[in-house]
Amino acid sequence: MNSAAILLATLGVLGASGGIVYAGLGGFMRQVLGDTLAHPDLSDQGLHVLAMNALLTIGKAAGPAIATGFVVGLATNLAQVGLVLSLEPLAPRLSRIDPAAGMARIFSGRALAELVKSCAKVFIIGYYGYVTLRQDYPALVATGAMEPGQILATVGNLALRLGFRVGIALAVLAALDYVYQRWEFEKSIRMTKQEVKEELRQTEGDPLLRARIRARQRQIAMHRMMQEVPKADVVVTNPVHLAVALKYDPGTMKAPKVVAKGARLLAQRIRDIAVANNVPIVENKPLAQALYKAVEVGREIPAHLYKAVAEILAYVYYLDKRAGRTGRWR
Repeated sequence: MNSAAILLATLGVLGASGGIVYAGLGGFMRQVLGDTLAHPDLSDQGLHVLAMNALLTIGKAAGPAIATGFVVGLATNLAQVGLVLSLEPLAPRLSRIDPAAGMARIFSGRALAELVKSCAKVFIIGYYGYVTLRQDYPALVATGAMEPGQILATVGNLALRLGFRVGIALAVLAALDYVYQRWEFEKSIRMTKQEVKEELRQTEGDPLLRARIRARQRQIAMHRMMQEVPKADVVVTNPVHLAVALKYDPGTMKAPKVVAKGARLLAQRIRDIAVANNVPIVENKPLAQALYKAVEVGREIPAHLYKAVAEILAYVYYLDKRAGRTGRWR
């Protein structure tokens, strides 16, 4: 990616400033071949001035392209991986001189991918070089009868056109390479199933121990729920499959609360405890199903069930009143 970006950016600058570069170098050559050779100054000071002028001229000609390549290369790196300051690549590693590790790197999947990319680069450059030179072959042959300026212009245009073609092709190849390397990197940092298990074991403990803890917690929760059944005001049943125990204390609750619920065997156990503790049992299939699905143990019933539950509690209150039991309601 860096090579393609630097190549295209540098060629763009050279193409835009080619006239300025040609004029600067031509003026310097005329000065050297004219005044300097006509009146040569071979002293230390004269040679120093000539060398400084040559460096200044070359710097002006190549400076913009060099600066552009540096900025584009730095920006491309930052865009890909961000700013990373690390001395790890400079640290000595014994694996670099290990023959076995070297052979593993040579015959690895990454080495194969790099070989394919290198072959693709050679093919791309060779193909576009051949196509471009074949198209401009008559112009190249005609340069033998051209002036030096025309020769430079023809060869320069040819070089820029070839460079842009190769640069665009390499940019496409670099984009595909970026996608591949990103995928390979993400694949390389994935954890294996065994590593995931070990990490879970280290962070959350042994799975068998966690399962025993969860089972014990369920037992404790079940025991607490069953202890609330004798305190309930009514048990609504399905009649066999479901059972939901309700309790309502006007002084402490905004709405009736589900203190226990269960299905099948657990429902039968709730009914047995209710019978043993004289808790009324009312059969109401739609209400039992709605309470079982919509309300968790320890939660108050939703507003759309107020009316149905109120009718059952009123019925239970009526039965208690007829039987002379007033302790259940305050």
